[in-house]
Amino acid sequence: MLKGRVKGIYLRGRTYWLAKQVNGRRSFVSLETEDYVAAVQRAREIMDSPELQPAQSFMAEVEQFLKHKFETNRYSKMSAESKRSCLLMFADSVKNIPPANVTISHCKAYYDAAKARVVPSTAESYMFTLRSFFNWCVRENLCRRNPVVAVQLDRIDRKGKARFANFELAQRLIHNAPSDDLRFILFCGFHTGMRKMEIVEAVPGWFDLAARTVEIRATETFRPKDRDARTVPLTDQFVDFLKRWGLRSPFVLQPDVTHGSHRYRFDFRRAFGEYMKVQGVPWISPHVMRHSFASICASKGIDIYRIATWLGDDVRVVQRHYAKLRPDDRQIMKAFTV
Repeated sequence: MLKGRVKGIYLRGRTYWLAKQVNGRRSFVSLETEDYVAAVQRAREIMDSPELQPAQSFMAEVEQFLKHKFETNRYSKMSAESKRSCLLMFADSVKNIPPANVTISHCKAYYDAAKARVVPSTAESYMFTLRSFFNWCVRENLCRRNPVVAVQLDRIDRKGKARFANFELAQRLIHNAPSDDLRFILFCGFHTGMRKMEIVEAVPGWFDLAARTVEIRATETFRPKDRDARTVPLTDQFVDFLKRWGLRSPFVLQPDVTHGSHRYRFDFRRAFGEYMKVQGVPWISPHVMRHSFASICASKGIDIYRIATWLGDDVRVVQRHYAKLRPDDRQIMKAFTV
């Protein structure tokens, strides 16, 4: 048991604070607790730890964090932009104070505000981003502890993906496509599980028609999610289409379109959406194609580990969404045989 009172600890309102000397100047640190014993423990942690790095604004440190994540291949350019938006919202909520001054209460208020504005899973993802940022701050000696860790997140009922295109529908959509460009997009989504950005950035070098595989890997303008290249077997139908259509360069899809300021070099959203409306399935998006690929494979008995490898996803995620669809184990062409 802690005995006596520790010099410098005082009660302000209902919260204990620590007053201490830093380079001849007095500073005040909230101990973020109403409990005296916990305040003493926290104060001793602060007094025993080295002085923090000179304070900068929250967003100034965010930019350093994102730069580190990008340079160490943790974040892609798009991921960094997404994380920046989340962290900017938090910076605004705390008036851009230095990370060391952020409290548990700040983080809890941000989480509560997010839950009132977005769905629970999105609010949770905001907190995961914030937690990652403060973990980095602790390692860089910008703050002494991660205030997000103390925020209790709600339990979320996670449901598996419920709506997929089955094999017959996928084949009909590919067959009825009004152009080969759209047919290529549909083959990539329904037959290989590619993400939208991967379809747009696909280059001839990814495709090995002799080996009947596509290796989705980094290029000069693209890096796969999580930085891991992956190889997916090509179905006979997709190979036959590519042999007829040709692997155009420098990009297979719309090769004459170059990169600009837009997120996508070429955005097929409008043509894709209009086609799905005409076909009576407006709920199908590029990402639904990816999920449909996985569900078709699972329903035909391909093992979960193999599907996860082809998707580039965590096995546990694939297990949660698609395991219930498995009858037995077969190979990919048994999933895509007319």
